[in-house]
Amino acid sequence: MERRKKIIISRTDKIGDLILSIPSFYMVRKMYPDSEIIILVKTYSYDIVKNIPYVDRIIKIEDYTKKELLEKIAYFKADTFISLYDDEFISQLALNSKAKVRIGPRSKLKSFFVYNKGVIQKRSKSIKNEAEYNLDLIKRMDKKLFEEKYEINTSIYLEEKNREVADKYYKQNKIFGKTLIVNPFTGGSAKNITDIQYIELLKKILFVMPSLTIILITHISEEERVEKMLTEIGRKRVYTFSNGGDLLNTAAIIEKGTLYLGASTGPTHIAGSLKKLIVGIYPVKKTQSITRWGVFGTKTVSYIVVDENNSKENYKNKNFECYDAKIEKKLIKLIKEKLNEVIS
Repeated sequence: MERRKKIIISRTDKIGDLILSIPSFYMVRKMYPDSEIIILVKTYSYDIVKNIPYVDRIIKIEDYTKKELLEKIAYFKADTFISLYDDEFISQLALNSKAKVRIGPRSKLKSFFVYNKGVIQKRSKSIKNEAEYNLDLIKRMDKKLFEEKYEINTSIYLEEKNREVADKYYKQNKIFGKTLIVNPFTGGSAKNITDIQYIELLKKILFVMPSLTIILITHISEEERVEKMLTEIGRKRVYTFSNGGDLLNTAAIIEKGTLYLGASTGPTHIAGSLKKLIVGIYPVKKTQSITRWGVFGTKTVSYIVVDENNSKENYKNKNFECYDAKIEKKLIKLIKEKLNEVIS
């Protein structure tokens, strides 16, 4: 087995993408228990991985100018650089690291020169989950060792202070019993139903399950939008949690809830990492599909594919055109069934 002293792994895009990279971080540690593992991430997703016990160091790339980081990367003297997501700057970092082994997705011509142990993946075909594409890159280090050590781990790690925030929130609002956590926004990462459709859906859920509590979660930048939704739904047994601080505070709110509802976005993958019951709203389009972007590593999720019977769906539109009363009814039925699985 080849010894690897220092391994840099880069995943510098969105929250959901980073969560689907956690199994790769874990496998590197399983394969090389004595190596130093350094992770490169974006600042806004840093909270997700900051407490991972098997990662030695995490670098937020915005903490440095590009020039500074390009100089600093060589300082680590890594023998392996793995890019789980490639762009022009990450390619430069890979080369500047002077790592003997450079692993990444080979797509454009330049990537064949950057990644001397690259993998042709053609991710746009979306034939497997993003986490599996990432793991294929880890396997490139040593296929035999990878298969020998293979184990899925998607866990994120909350701190006591995060759970204290959630406990205080639930206590202050006198929230008890079964709770539906709803993330109504995606930031345009995938198709979703509209705010008005969420409002009507949640009103009807409350009608059939009047003892249920609903918490709408969002980033503080969307606070005004979610408060408007709250007003339309009616405030009885419906609350909002708009987080502008530690992302793991939102994770703690999700952890404390009974069921999570949301489209394909970061908080949905947070719920998956916490092994929560999930109802996911997804499109059929390959590059946004369950196959590519579904929750990984848990069987606690059920999906409604809104446009599965609509071959004319316009994907330039961020909202589903074919969402109707029939799909709404399916969602209500599924949510009710999932909540009824849980004993209060």
